[in-house]
Amino acid sequence: MKAWIVSDMHVNNSELARNSLEVPDADVCICAGDVSGIVEMSVQFVLRNISPRMPVVMTLGNHEFYGATIDAGLKTARRMTKGTNVTVLENETFFFGNARIVGATLWTDFEIEHGVESELPVPQRKACAINVCKHYMMDFHAIFRSDWPERGIPGLVTPKELIERHIKSRTFIASELADKFDGPTVVLSHHAPLPRSLHPQFKGHPSNGAFASDLSAIIEQGKPDLWVHGHVHHFLDYREGTTRVICNPRGYERERAHTSFISGLVVDI
Repeated sequence: MKAWIVSDMHVNNSELARNSLEVPDADVCICAGDVSGIVEMSVQFVLRNISPRMPVVMTLGNHEFYGATIDAGLKTARRMTKGTNVTVLENETFFFGNARIVGATLWTDFEIEHGVESELPVPQRKACAINVCKHYMMDFHAIFRSDWPERGIPGLVTPKELIERHIKSRTFIASELADKFDGPTVVLSHHAPLPRSLHPQFKGHPSNGAFASDLSAIIEQGKPDLWVHGHVHHFLDYREGTTRVICNPRGYERERAHTSFISGLVVDI
């Protein structure tokens, strides 16, 4: 099976009408989220420009939830893709050919090391990352809290909700990987599963906690054949044990000359 790997296309309004994306020949597109900054636009772009060429298996990125709650964004994506050849995964497994694709946005636990000589203990490190990310990450200014319709009080998403979602997703992924499968296994997430995926230029910055978590133990035990992620805007292709990790982001229009995006990245699974 040949899979086209892509993420973080960050399509703008003008690109929605004119497809500037080169779509290669493949059996399936595996998309790791952040097609655009609006979930409706993201799904519409995929349906119009990719799914006529091949089935699409995708997870939503953090940008897809801007202007909505996470639950509402997922509901919209599933409504728009129902009956199509586009499959949106959130703590779900999709079987395609002889392979299984285990997918979730993943989010993070804000606990990764900052990469400095004197690391803070985990509780202080986590608190520091959360405080920095709440100020600088747009997620905390553009995504709404999922429980506000029930509470009747609108509000913005909290670190607590994202951590709870992360724990649920990593538990699901670990459980699926523990279930033996006679065929190749792909894990698909938007957020990075390893600190190794972070760019060296951001070493020591607490905001790294919003981009990656350390799922090395899950990878070591579950041994998926491939882990596809997005969120970091630079190309990656490396090995963690026996698992190949790939990130192929196009990035924002202003940075596309520097992400090392490979428009026709097709891999054999």
